[in-house]
Amino acid sequence: MQPKILITGATGNTGAEVVRQLLAAGHGVRVLAHSTESAKKLPRGVATEVGDFDDTIALQRAFADIEAVYALTPVNPKSVEWMQRLVEVAKQADVRRFVKLSGMTAGPDSPAGLIRDHGASDDYLRRSGLTYTIVQPNSFMQNMFWSIDSIRSHGAFYQPTGDARQSLVDIADVAAVVVKALTERGHENKTYVLTGPESLSFQEVADKIAAAIGKPVQYVPVPRVAAEQSMLQSGMPGWMAHTLVEFYGAMATGAFAGITGDIERLLARPATSFDAFIARHVAQFE
Repeated sequence: MQPKILITGATGNTGAEVVRQLLAAGHGVRVLAHSTESAKKLPRGVATEVGDFDDTIALQRAFADIEAVYALTPVNPKSVEWMQRLVEVAKQADVRRFVKLSGMTAGPDSPAGLIRDHGASDDYLRRSGLTYTIVQPNSFMQNMFWSIDSIRSHGAFYQPTGDARQSLVDIADVAAVVVKALTERGHENKTYVLTGPESLSFQEVADKIAAAIGKPVQYVPVPRVAAEQSMLQSGMPGWMAHTLVEFYGAMATGAFAGITGDIERLLARPATSFDAFIARHVAQFE
């Protein structure tokens, strides 16, 4: 089957699930892979083009004869520049649908540079003349996987998010919306803010994990400075540690507590609850 849909970031959180759902539905998929090693991680039936976001020639090859693209760039100081390049190559290739991953609250007023960058690239896409859909999810339920080791060893997880509430969203739901936007009409020039069905404090998240695994779990709020120092001591680059702690600080303001209902409207079913998510992955936390 000649691929008509291009996916960037196909081995990442949402990209891998988008690829899985597209293949399950019988769609031809091409992936922009950053290396031959990353291409080996892809499932069978996926066409690949190896190249990075700085390689315009590779991007042009990847976009050739493509009708729709799911575009995301990794957290990086060059993320806005890279997204702008993807938009321009898509215009040259006459792509019909450009679906972009953004983030909830994306815009110039965010206290987090990561979210401001999303807002800048969202605005660039809106002005580009391409037919677009922008998907702005809240933080993923799957981000709790980062805390599996501390939950198993200490019965606790640690974040600089205070007592703020958040409407965490399941990546599978986000991917299902992306697939609809890539393959169906009616999503032209729309922005969807995707949240879970409930707004939870992280202690409530801890309580739900504890109930599922039958062991006590505690959420421990930590100061931002301490969190950043811990990331640096683990070997994380300074810019990445600062970016993540700044994002956690934005979460701590309560700006991510809202519930939009966009998933329910678009998928004609309830959004996945955290209880359902943890039941699906309970073995990983035990």
